[in-house]
Amino acid sequence: MLESGMRMTRGKLCVSAVRKSGKKAYNLQYRRKTKQFVKSIPTDQVEMFRESTENCRTFLELVQQYVDDMTKRGIREIEKEAEDARRKAKASKRAHG
Repeated sequence: MLESGMRMTRGKLCVSAVRKSGKKAYNLQYRRKTKQFVKSIPTDQVEMFRESTENCRTFLELVQQYVDDMTKRGIREIEKEAEDARRKAKASKRAHG
């Protein structure tokens, strides 16, 4: 997924206008920390931006999946560690009690 030189662009392409000729004009839009960003995209660059925004979306989905997996793993490890500590404390109590 993380190929060298792979383009990633945050946001999505939105149609900003439809000209009389039927051609569409596009904007790249995204929000970052409550600030809205909008950039007009030249017609000859639309497909490159479409691919770049899709790469970013795919990357972010993979990151989210990784974080979800690590969260589940972390919860399991913490619960196991706590259970082991309880067992050890119980055994120590019996040995000294």
